[in-house]
Amino acid sequence: MPATLGHIGIQYLVTKAFLPAADVKWILAGCVVPDVPWIIQRAATGLTDVPLIDLRLFAIAQGSLVISLVLCAFLATFSKRFWSVFLILALGSVLHLGLDALQTKWANGVVLLAPLRWDLLNFGMFWPEDWPTYALYGLSVAAGIRIWANDPRSGTDLQFPSGWRAPIAALLLAAYASLPVLMKDGVRAADLHYAATLEDTGNRIGKPIEFDRSRFGIFPGGANLKAWTGEEFQLIGHLPIQGETVSIRGRFETSAAIRVSEFHTHASGVRDAASYSGLLVIILWWVFCIVDRFRAWFR
Repeated sequence: MPATLGHIGIQYLVTKAFLPAADVKWILAGCVVPDVPWIIQRAATGLTDVPLIDLRLFAIAQGSLVISLVLCAFLATFSKRFWSVFLILALGSVLHLGLDALQTKWANGVVLLAPLRWDLLNFGMFWPEDWPTYALYGLSVAAGIRIWANDPRSGTDLQFPSGWRAPIAALLLAAYASLPVLMKDGVRAADLHYAATLEDTGNRIGKPIEFDRSRFGIFPGGANLKAWTGEEFQLIGHLPIQGETVSIRGRFETSAAIRVSEFHTHASGVRDAASYSGLLVIILWWVFCIVDRFRAWFR
């Protein structure tokens, strides 16, 4: 997916075109909603005993459109304007997933129709290192300057859920946390991200495999790849000659060795920097809005 920074500009412009009165803070929140499971997965890795494959299955389910809409509804209970905010967040989530589907990610994609269908949507129009990605970054920087200079950092609509909203918010949060557990079997059966193939260590010889943005290392006599499962695989065949992060396609030659048929070398560190900077912008904007709300309460 494009980094967080790549979402801000285009999603701001499109949302404002359809919803001119949309509050910037909720537009920015909509840029992040589908990524929340992946942020949680990264934070939880190493801090829990849950197997990495189970964490990945959970994140895939939780990042689907239907579960993202549950999170949108939960967040909207913190606004006095529930339905208008829900609409902003829902549009943002759809735009986010649609943008994600444009970028090439082997073994990855967007889940739009879960739990009815577990197909991954990926149009593969450009890589993270191609010019459209950098154009999105540039658009976001320009939009960010315009937003910071002209849009109000207001928290006047913010509130803690009370009355009928409180139990609704609790139910929505419980659904967001629990429904992906019930959907994990569907993700596993569809072998999304090749999770089922990687889990079945004794029967993967000869099966196709793909990895997106994985750690790559060259050593005397060969090369290896560290997968998101924590396993390291020996790579043979058509190999990169350099690079720290690669995407590959191939087939298991043995349980621990992959014959590579295609690869793509990624620019190291660029996407992470764009993600962190985009998240920082969103967090700072929300901090200002929350401070504004507290000031109103004290007054």
